[in-house]
Amino acid sequence: MIDSAIMEKRSLEYGKKSIQYHLIFADRKTLEIAVHPDCSIVIKSPLNAEIPLIEKKIHKRARWIFKQIHFFQQFQPKTPERRYINGETHLYLGRQYRLKISQGQTNTIKLSRGFFIIHCKNEPMPEVIKQLMDQWYLNKALLHFNESLDRCWKKFQKLDSAKPLISVKRMKK
Repeated sequence: MIDSAIMEKRSLEYGKKSIQYHLIFADRKTLEIAVHPDCSIVIKSPLNAEIPLIEKKIHKRARWIFKQIHFFQQFQPKTPERRYINGETHLYLGRQYRLKISQGQTNTIKLSRGFFIIHCKNEPMPEVIKQLMDQWYLNKALLHFNESLDRCWKKFQKLDSAKPLISVKRMKK
């Protein structure tokens, strides 16, 4: 946010609906209306703008605002926090698979008939299941990415450059 900004939470009625927004007065020349993926609305306005003029512009753009909110709502609910328990669904290559967890001889994960079949050497604890799943996903990602690179690299071999190494990292966001 800009240092010289002044922020306040406001509301505007549009028909039977209400538009809740954060109004930020900042050192700028134009009005900005932004709808964020969490469906929050942020209005950035010049320092000398008057509230009635700002509300008139919001009112004029209300249909667009609701269209944006509707667009972001189609992605809700986000994937819930993973608990790594029997029956929970996880995605792999665009398909959903349920976890089937049991105690076994070794720590293994196998994909079979719509299930991640997971065997744990010790008591199947969620932390252990998470580590196994993370390692399994990493191994599969490296396998698929390296296969893809090998297919594409054939076109670049004649350029006399070294084949790049693939690195996979888990990002927080």
